[in-house]
Amino acid sequence: MSLALVTGAASGIGRATARCLADAGHALLLCDRDEAGLAAVATETDGMVLPLDLLDLTAVRARAAEVVRQHGRLHALVCCAGISGHGIPFAQVDEAAWDAMLGTHAKGHFFLIQALLPALAPGAAVVIVSSLFALRGSPNMPHYTVAKGALIGMARALAVELGPAGIRVNAVAPGLIRTPMTEHSASGDAAFFARREAATPLRRLATPRDVAESIAFLASPAAASLTGQVLSPSGGEAFTG
Repeated sequence: MSLALVTGAASGIGRATARCLADAGHALLLCDRDEAGLAAVATETDGMVLPLDLLDLTAVRARAAEVVRQHGRLHALVCCAGISGHGIPFAQVDEAAWDAMLGTHAKGHFFLIQALLPALAPGAAVVIVSSLFALRGSPNMPHYTVAKGALIGMARALAVELGPAGIRVNAVAPGLIRTPMTEHSASGDAAFFARREAATPLRRLATPRDVAESIAFLASPAAASLTGQVLSPSGGEAFTG
């Protein structure tokens, strides 16, 4: 049975991805700093709980070493963990907010992938969750946009470097997804979601499951020739601006 590790698995896109990969027959290692959320997902998917805070690089490396030692081979690595930066204009971003944003998204995942490299066999797939904002920019969330842009750069750089070893690295760049995190960021503003939905060519926002299906595709043998790519499950927002 193939083994997949998912960060940010306790909620939102990560939780939907864990369910989707379980449905596809993967055994799961579930990482998040929300241990209660992880426990619920583990019950749904029969996955193994691995609490992890990506801002703690000592813990990241220790957890990765544990995975390498205990499991040996990892067939899919999905980097979903993230935090929101909604509603903070450029002039108000301070160093703490910057460090948390870049640390969680880019730095934490960079060193996690590096530490898990011994477990990534030829044919393994890495899928990194970026954002539509990394493709077109957005006001009032500059540090989030920078962090998500860094993830696309990471995916492309690693695709080139790890490709000769048979490891594929791709990214997904979803548009607005209605999750507990985005609901909190939007302060429950239903009109905000309605406006975004109306501006989308398909006239609906993508769901966490929609994004998870794209991730599962990129992690599957069906995407064996794809690496360094960025899919945007966004209902067409990616080209409408």
